[in-house]
Amino acid sequence: MALLPLQSYGEASAASFDLRTARDLVDLCAVYADDPMVDAAHGFCYGFLSGAGGYHQAINAGKDSRPLFCLPAEKPSRVEAANRYVAWSRAHPQHLDEAPIDNVIRFAVATWPCR
Repeated sequence: MALLPLQSYGEASAASFDLRTARDLVDLCAVYADDPMVDAAHGFCYGFLSGAGGYHQAINAGKDSRPLFCLPAEKPSRVEAANRYVAWSRAHPQHLDEAPIDNVIRFAVATWPCR
């Protein structure tokens, strides 16, 4: 499953890597498979999402933690998580102008709420 291509929606540009808004991250995560920057864009996307998840996990490692979201026991692959992030973001365009990390956390809270 990790080798499946992302759903494609757009093109990457050098400016997209500046991540001014969540829209830039979504564009990188959803770049067309034939885009010359596809490997860099997807790698950046996976790295950003993994970093956000890893940071959240690290700050919630203590016994009195209160995580914002809770991944299922069978964690999604990086491709699945990126596809879900793109789909969620496209369904909630009102959040595309916020900071990328805020958008990623908003997505994770909505997608994997803690019980």
